[in-house]
Amino acid sequence: MLLFYIDECGDTAARAPRHSSHGTPSDLFVLAAVGIHDSSRELLARELIGIKRRYFPASVGAEDWGRSEIKGRFLTHSTRLHGHERVRFLPEGWREADDPAVMDNLLVDLAQVFAKFKPLIFTALVDKVALRQSGEDIDPLAVAYTRLYERVALVLDQVNRGEGALFVADQQDEHEAYFKSGAMYAARAELEKKERNRPRLEPVLDKPLWIDSHFSTLDREIIQLADIVAYSVYEWYERQEPPAEKQYLWRAIAPCFAAHWKAQKTHGAGIMVYPELEAYPRIEPLPEG
Repeated sequence: MLLFYIDECGDTAARAPRHSSHGTPSDLFVLAAVGIHDSSRELLARELIGIKRRYFPASVGAEDWGRSEIKGRFLTHSTRLHGHERVRFLPEGWREADDPAVMDNLLVDLAQVFAKFKPLIFTALVDKVALRQSGEDIDPLAVAYTRLYERVALVLDQVNRGEGALFVADQQDEHEAYFKSGAMYAARAELEKKERNRPRLEPVLDKPLWIDSHFSTLDREIIQLADIVAYSVYEWYERQEPPAEKQYLWRAIAPCFAAHWKAQKTHGAGIMVYPELEAYPRIEPLPEG
């Protein structure tokens, strides 16, 4: 079984006011899926727990798991800000790593996680400005999920035939309600009418498993990677080029993006943009030095 851990960045509303800071309503929505084999689940989760024990020792194991949660925006705020100003943006546990040298080491360790476990990453980004201009009346949430389901289904059909796949996500009332109401399936059916070679979706479980982070002590750790990826892809599209700052971990993430088999590029596979672009911004990081 392949497990794809998903998280989002940006706002799902079809018509949202534009803001430049992540975590606020914007005209971009990113849904990221970080895939691993189920046999790697515990090893990967415990690797992340071990990293947090090194940098947030007093907070790991606390009743409030959020004290040591790692998110893309926390990495960015911690790197940019200094001293007491940083506390306003970060969970309490991050005070233990309030030192630039310590943060550098944390980023190195997180980059090594991507290199060691080599997850298979798919991301779907919806540009809501372009979507409105196209005249399409489709929900950004449906677009993102449909694109992820299609790509994962292709992997199961052409690479991992005989296996199944499951999306795993943190509790998200909006997403759950969307699936439960049937609106997700109706919107997906409309999108699929445009596909000439629609993959078999049956091997992918029909809806995500939404975990309770209080009890799912392994899965909640892995979802942190999906948050980092979604945040970095958001930044990539905003800039129209890969973010070079180390807190975005782009150099570690980029080799894990799935490649489109025919084009042998990340475009349209590891990173999918809707409406589809004629030319994607550069995805590969420039050589160091």
